[in-house]
Amino acid sequence: MAFCITWSRRLLTVGVAVALTSCSGDLTPPADIGSETVSSVKVTRHTRQATYAAPVNAAQTTENVDPYLDQPNLAGMGDASADRAASLDQPLVDAAPQATGPLAADAQAMTIPDQGVNIDDGLGVAPVGLAEEQARDIAEGATSQPVVAGVGTDELVDMSSPSTPQTVPFDQAREANQITLPSRRRDAPEQKVAFLPRFSDPMQVPESYGGLTKADKACRQDLEKLGVRFQDIPAISNGPSCGIAHPILVSGFASGVQLKPAAKLNCNVTRAFAKWVRNELVPASRYRYFSGIKAIHQMSSYSCRKMNSRSNNPWSEHARGNAIDIGKFVLNNGKEIDVRKKGFFQFREKGLLKTVREDSCRYFTTVLGPGDAYHGDHFHFDLRARKRGYRHCSL
Repeated sequence: MAFCITWSRRLLTVGVAVALTSCSGDLTPPADIGSETVSSVKVTRHTRQATYAAPVNAAQTTENVDPYLDQPNLAGMGDASADRAASLDQPLVDAAPQATGPLAADAQAMTIPDQGVNIDDGLGVAPVGLAEEQARDIAEGATSQPVVAGVGTDELVDMSSPSTPQTVPFDQAREANQITLPSRRRDAPEQKVAFLPRFSDPMQVPESYGGLTKADKACRQDLEKLGVRFQDIPAISNGPSCGIAHPILVSGFASGVQLKPAAKLNCNVTRAFAKWVRNELVPASRYRYFSGIKAIHQMSSYSCRKMNSRSNNPWSEHARGNAIDIGKFVLNNGKEIDVRKKGFFQFREKGLLKTVREDSCRYFTTVLGPGDAYHGDHFHFDLRARKRGYRHCSL
């Protein structure tokens, strides 16, 4: 049984081989393809001519050209004649431009020279080489790289920083930059700065630094003893005839007497006025009204003007802070006493004003008003200096 199975397998293999052999004859297609009858399928290699254009001038070719590039239709595809015609229609890279239409009457054909187009020449710009550009930068000092001259020698010179020409005597000068002409302009002297010490107390400033004189210091000490309320203010200067070197601002006196408004005066007239208030005015008001003085109203202190405000008169003592005008007194009981001339029946007021006016001549060199043409509503007190100690008191 096993023997039969083995022989049957062998016969089956032989039969399959015979069947395959009988079917491997000519393969004939069922119909014609195109105008030719294909009897069998054959592998055919088609060739295609190259589309590279042959050089116009045979001189342009070289001996070292690879022959592979001259083989036509390397790819072997398409119509070689059509590709050649298309390649001839395309302009060559180095060929002259061809006109696509008719030219105008005044138009000229543009030709490109063999050496190319010089754009710098057309723009009017001179070409600058690298060496020339570097030399120009060195001359203008615009280079950032160190420039050294004298390479190969023992003396190297740094050319990147401007050098000062060496000056020599006039008779030995060989170049113009070695000659130094004398200048008419004198060298400005060195300015010296002095640092002045600061003083919080004006009494401590030395006189050499613009401080108070000994007389001014002594006067201020007297004001403090008299109980005057004042403060030092900056110097006043309004020209050669107006001003106070060391002015003070006076606001009150002893016993609570106020000066309204505060007056700008020099120290000497303030001291004289303070003595007059303490020794004459306050006692007289207490004697006649049984009340002290609360306030004194002044009408003028420092003022840059001439006497009686007339332009042809000498300068007034007010222009130096050496005078004061008083217009009214106010008592502690609230009574106000105007210094203008009183009527016949105003006995107490007339007596008070007459007393203080007569006594004021011992403190001031000038006493005017009231009743004067230019001082009808106030007392005028000043310390005008006159010859032989003369005092003017219009009583």
